[in-house]
Amino acid sequence: MPEKTPVANGAAAPGPVLPPLYRSLDPLTPERHAKLRVRDAGFGFAAQASAIPLVAEEFAVAARTLPIVFGAQAPHLPVALCGLASGSNLYVTEGGGWKPGAYVPAYLRRVPFFLVRSAPASDQLVLCIDSHAPQVSETEGAPLFDAEGKATPQLDRALAFTRSVEEGMLRTRGITERLNQLGLLKPAVVQFPHHGKPLRVDGFFAVDRPALAALPAEQFIELRDKGWLEPIYAHLLSIGGLPELAKDLATPA
Repeated sequence: MPEKTPVANGAAAPGPVLPPLYRSLDPLTPERHAKLRVRDAGFGFAAQASAIPLVAEEFAVAARTLPIVFGAQAPHLPVALCGLASGSNLYVTEGGGWKPGAYVPAYLRRVPFFLVRSAPASDQLVLCIDSHAPQVSETEGAPLFDAEGKATPQLDRALAFTRSVEEGMLRTRGITERLNQLGLLKPAVVQFPHHGKPLRVDGFFAVDRPALAALPAEQFIELRDKGWLEPIYAHLLSIGGLPELAKDLATPA
């Protein structure tokens, strides 16, 4: 098949550790998945995801409606906070839709597809599918393969998008590692009034404003020239949205 058509070609199956929100990952092949279709199934599958991975290119638009923080555990990758309580996503509506007007992270829009390395040291990526995802059906939605077993335009678009998300994740990891090397990522605490009492939100990392301001000119220019200042400032501004997440929390005792 053409290179753009994802075929396992005897690739090793993905390891046992699955990415968040995925229940299975199988290398996509026309022999095994000829009948599969992909449909719009909403976002109910993310109703218990209080944090969603983000790529740096999303920060500017995501920051308007989603608080962006960095994980407390190394390598401190960025996430969009969707709730302040574990297992609660305040952006998923009762009907399984997404909060109107709020940005939908690319991580969610990529499901049920995911790229997996064919071997730990290999650069070859294999497109896999979560056949248990609600987006996958044999009777509804757009087919992934035609009658001859060739990839449909729907599958080509899915592969292109999935690849762009994977590339963005790799770039974001590099940015995060550099910010950490520069001493810019530090534990953060935000406190604000909530139903007449102070509410403290912690357990995450953020870019430290004083450390950013104290960077030597050469390092600050490095961030500027690489285009990293915009996502940094978007992240810092987005933290101001934390009180919005807290408004639906129960009144503290």
